[in-house]
Amino acid sequence: MENKNTVESIENKWWIRLLIILSRWVVGATFIFSGFVKAIDPMGSVYKFNDYFVAFGLEFLIPLSLIFAVLLAAFEFMIGVNMFLGSYRRLTSCLVLFTMIFMTPLTLYLAIANPVSDCGCFGDALILTNWQTFFKNVLLLAITIFLFIFNNRIRGIYNRPVQWITVLYSLIFVFAISWIGYNYQPILDFRPYKSGLNLAKAMGTESSDTGSSGEYLFIYEKDGRQQEFTLDNYPVDDTTWTFVDRVEKKTPVIQEDEFIKDFMIISPDLGDVTDEILTNKNYQFLLLSSDIAKADDSEIDRINEIYDYALVHGYNFYCVTASSQEDIARWQDDTGAEYPFYYMDETAIKTIMRANPSMMLLKDGIIYWKRSASSLPDESVLTASLEKLSLGQIRIYNADRRIMFLALIYLVPMLILLLTEKTVAAIIVNIKNLRMKRRQEKALRSKGRKINIEKETTKNDNKEL
Repeated sequence: MENKNTVESIENKWWIRLLIILSRWVVGATFIFSGFVKAIDPMGSVYKFNDYFVAFGLEFLIPLSLIFAVLLAAFEFMIGVNMFLGSYRRLTSCLVLFTMIFMTPLTLYLAIANPVSDCGCFGDALILTNWQTFFKNVLLLAITIFLFIFNNRIRGIYNRPVQWITVLYSLIFVFAISWIGYNYQPILDFRPYKSGLNLAKAMGTESSDTGSSGEYLFIYEKDGRQQEFTLDNYPVDDTTWTFVDRVEKKTPVIQEDEFIKDFMIISPDLGDVTDEILTNKNYQFLLLSSDIAKADDSEIDRINEIYDYALVHGYNFYCVTASSQEDIARWQDDTGAEYPFYYMDETAIKTIMRANPSMMLLKDGIIYWKRSASSLPDESVLTASLEKLSLGQIRIYNADRRIMFLALIYLVPMLILLLTEKTVAAIIVNIKNLRMKRRQEKALRSKGRKINIEKETTKNDNKEL
């Protein structure tokens, strides 16, 4: 009795309650982040699972890598959300504890034996060494044990009747972004090859200024008409023009904060043609395929249409692959491909784009856009030269905008549910009661029919007697 009072006294202390809440947030946020970045880039998780299966001699599981990747992301995200919100407190504490009990010894083995250099727990968003991962897991395990003991002492943010809705919506959200990442490309790009990157500069320097580059435009007026001139052609000797203003023309390009080391394109005839491609001031289409034998050819018509379009307008079109000459020849026979084939390291291609195949538009060493084959334009869009089409404009990757969009998509419905949970809970209870009432009425009707049948049977038996 004395021990029980002591435990209750400890639980009622404000700092214990605060520690429980902070622990929930730390563990929950870690699992949410881990599951989220895996869901964003399911193919990245597939490659990591493949590494694990090869390292542990489980190659027969490789065909199931995608299923494991999606389910692991959903599981981590779900228990992270539940822990953060304090939902299903006992069950969530058990699931998190069992997960950490499994992961901590595993990461210790990875740190000692180093069969896989990067555990992949945070995808490409945050790369930790195996030892860093192990120490992180030790800390999380300690916090998880604390939560296993005390997590049930403080109620969650949502009431119990509506907690299943938060779980269902979280699963829908995480499966949706996994589907987009697998069928198109990750909504958030954690890799160095982002749209808008100046590859030529990124390969030459470790760091450069980012943001926008610009040139000055000089505005002059003549006969009531204003015209813009550059520094090279402004009318310095023509006195009929009157200077009006000078403005800086911003060119939103060129993320150069990444240092690219593995981008090398090899021609079977000319050798290294990387510099030639990166310094070409014309548009260039690069069809990317890490393994052309496994490439999806369902969109081959779109690819061939873009190749024909490139020929008509004088743009270069190459297929860049890591495949063998035999696989390339088979692809040419199956698809009628007439474009030249160049070579690149398989890992580099997978880093640039996850889909197989995919396409990238380059000009003057700048990545204008990247697309999976399923999102390529068809011939109805290719009606003019790229200079006149939106297809020929740089699609600047804006991580902040995408993060804000995802946050709104997820958090707004969760907030609406929080503000209306009493009403929603009452509706759920009424629906349950209505269903129970209908089941009872159905049971009574069935029982009544059974009694009537028995009475009728008894009556018939009496008549026979």
